[in-house]
Amino acid sequence: MTLQTTVADHFALRWRASSWLYDLTLILSGSLFIALCAQIAVPLPFSLVPITGQTFAVLLVGALYGSRRGAATIVAYLAEGACGLPFYAEGSTGMIASSGPTGGYLLVLSRQHI
Repeated sequence: MTLQTTVADHFALRWRASSWLYDLTLILSGSLFIALCAQIAVPLPFSLVPITGQTFAVLLVGALYGSRRGAATIVAYLAEGACGLPFYAEGSTGMIASSGPTGGYLLVLSRQHI
């Protein structure tokens, strides 16, 4: 079985970064990137859930980071939003946003990577 390297692995080898600090930096910056892209929202008149840039950000993070770092980034993003940071679409936050109409989309988002 061959181990496939990701773009993040390539830069870690090139910069000779320490493993845990590099991973933590990637995970936190990835969750911030997803949060920033989630603020790009296009409301739909027939739905309570807007179209956001979050989908693009999740796919990009997953492609660049790989499965483990990508899943950790999604978990960090969901945890940061649940703790009260305005990370979800249109600045919503907390458990209310997680249990509202967008909660199902966030659950599906997390299941795709875990």
